[in-house]
Amino acid sequence: MTTSAETQDAMALADRNRAIAIRLMEALDKADVDTIRSILSPDVDWYVSGVGTLDLETLITQLQGMLGMAKVAQTAIVATTAEGERVAVESRGNFEFDDGRIYRNHYHHLFVVRDDRVVGVREYLDLRETERVFGPMEAVS
Repeated sequence: MTTSAETQDAMALADRNRAIAIRLMEALDKADVDTIRSILSPDVDWYVSGVGTLDLETLITQLQGMLGMAKVAQTAIVATTAEGERVAVESRGNFEFDDGRIYRNHYHHLFVVRDDRVVGVREYLDLRETERVFGPMEAVS
């Protein structure tokens, strides 16, 4: 049987992990590499549907190349669910660039947080929309 204190501890952990995931989402919008590095584990396992698994350096390079130059970078969080080390975030991104490109996509991220660091991510998005704006995405392992 779970005690009230254990339930409160579990809720506090889930809330702390949710806050970490939201802080990461905000840093991704700004391409804030220092904050991203402080949140992501150096050996993060970041899987993007249709692309594959990215290591930290590849992720940061792609982020800077794709979204780092946006004049408008806004991600609206639609909903979150947190339980233990897992945080699910549904969001909508709105990015606009000086050259007139507009990138709007819907995302679902499942973050795994351990010891206040994100160690795993599963990212689902409309890859066709990403490729329409940024060109073909290379598959990685």
